[in-house]
Amino acid sequence: MRVAISYPPIVNDLGQVAMVSQNRNVQYFVAPTYLLPVVHAQAATWLRDLGHELNWDDGNAQGKSFDQWHSDLLAWKPEMVILESTTPVMKFYWRLIAQLKKEMPDCVLVLTGYHSMRRPDETMKECPVDIVLRSNHVDFVLREMVSFIAANPDWRMSCKVDGLEIRETAGRWRSTGTFKQVQPLDLSPDVDRDLVQWKNYAYENGNFLHTPGTYATSVIRDCTFGKCIFCRYNGPDLTFSSRSIEKSLDEYERLIDKYGVREIFDDSGVWYRGQQARQFCEGIIKRSLHKRGCYFGINTRFAYLDEETIKLMGEANFRFVLLGLEACDDETLEHLNKGYHVEDVRQNLEWFTKYGMHPHLTVMVGYYWQTQEQLDKSVATVRELMFKGLARTLQVTICTPLDFTPYHMECIEKGVLLTDDYNDFDMSKLIVKTPIPHERYYEAIRQMYGVAFHPRFIFRQLGFLASGRGRDWEFLFSYGWRALRRVRQHVFNLTQARKLTPSQ
Repeated sequence: MRVAISYPPIVNDLGQVAMVSQNRNVQYFVAPTYLLPVVHAQAATWLRDLGHELNWDDGNAQGKSFDQWHSDLLAWKPEMVILESTTPVMKFYWRLIAQLKKEMPDCVLVLTGYHSMRRPDETMKECPVDIVLRSNHVDFVLREMVSFIAANPDWRMSCKVDGLEIRETAGRWRSTGTFKQVQPLDLSPDVDRDLVQWKNYAYENGNFLHTPGTYATSVIRDCTFGKCIFCRYNGPDLTFSSRSIEKSLDEYERLIDKYGVREIFDDSGVWYRGQQARQFCEGIIKRSLHKRGCYFGINTRFAYLDEETIKLMGEANFRFVLLGLEACDDETLEHLNKGYHVEDVRQNLEWFTKYGMHPHLTVMVGYYWQTQEQLDKSVATVRELMFKGLARTLQVTICTPLDFTPYHMECIEKGVLLTDDYNDFDMSKLIVKTPIPHERYYEAIRQMYGVAFHPRFIFRQLGFLASGRGRDWEFLFSYGWRALRRVRQHVFNLTQARKLTPSQ
């Protein structure tokens, strides 16, 4: 079967391109960040291995215009097109699917992504899509589904593969239930880097100090915690799965030896902890991967890793550690169900810094309950942490309710949403009622990003040079310029988009 896994370029009125892959919260960037969609890349590899003809069709990473992507797709004449979507681009995909169905009436159109999996009937009503996946285990579902469709012309009526919403006729569809992950995650293949044109994702990514960099096949699919109310990895339809340490280490070794990768980032919802984390680090050291000129990075949580584990990570050449610091007051952290308190933050950051890592903070503002006092605490705490060198980089975003997460549902139930137009959910502006004017939150974002240009922050980076670690010199003189460019971009995005903010 001829199958295209496609990411069409989506451009807004400001000429910014939507970053959709990896099902992160969609943002529009002029200078894009290309994220390798790991699970879809595993699906592509698996389908190819099963004998299907696979077209990895990421128009964004391939630098195509929408018109070029569109004409190339039609010329390839796929029998199935698989798309990935989320709340801010749902209306775009509904229009696109209607257009593609007219142009390729016999092509099976499949939509994946957290929004549509939680509201499949909505998508079935809004566009002539053939199938909606009701599972985040896209690779496992597609493996069974594509092969069944290829072998059974009556698949609309006969397919019983779990985790699908299937259109039977123009106005009728059926559900095969929710897919339950019962097979070991190790069965899903490592990503074929050549198939997915990995170098398209190897340079334009703020997580990499060294390039070329790449995303590893995640050791944890989704999140072992899974309780944060704003996060997609939360809900009765989601369960985490883990990959074996040896299989992941084999992939790391291959990425370094065969492809010359110089930085590897694991984008699991949250990485290993405890004994598994230590075994992974010990495996890196045993194979001498820490001596091959390659850095390693992870997502983790505050209060998840102890000093012994963090020390071992430093020895194994881990560098980039991404941590969610969603707020700096305990009331908000408890409301978000984060599972840690403000007092946990400083201790973890001191350990990461002590053992040579570069903590990256992801901060959010604009919760519908956030007061001026709570906002000021976030600004003051983040600036202090950055000035003291306990964090090296940060990203600040607006908390936008997305994909019918618990936070999204809470905003609907409390009547605080200012718009129900999905196009407004792109994280560029506040779309909830708040106790203080929206401008205060934008100003807080500018203050936190302003740290990057402050003499205290710059002098602190110079102080790190005394450590003698090469990564500190690289951070200041190489990565620093790229980071400043991205800071300017984030501020520009908010400054432009907020002019369109719905009124409170």
